[in-house]
Amino acid sequence: MRRMLALADGDTVLLEVVDGEIHVRPLRDAVSRVQARLRKYVPADTSLSEELIADRRAEAAGE
Repeated sequence: MRRMLALADGDTVLLEVVDGEIHVRPLRDAVSRVQARLRKYVPADTSLSEELIADRRAEAAGE
């Protein structure tokens, strides 16, 4: 199962019960799915992480 999911020692997995079954998936796959869903709401030339860093720096400068 680890080979099929491309899991290495120490990789984080998510366990979810769906209709009485246990579903196992790598955390990286879940993160990729969420990123893909959210990407359509963010312009291609925008870096959310850079915007967040700029916001935090502005807040820190104001303190």
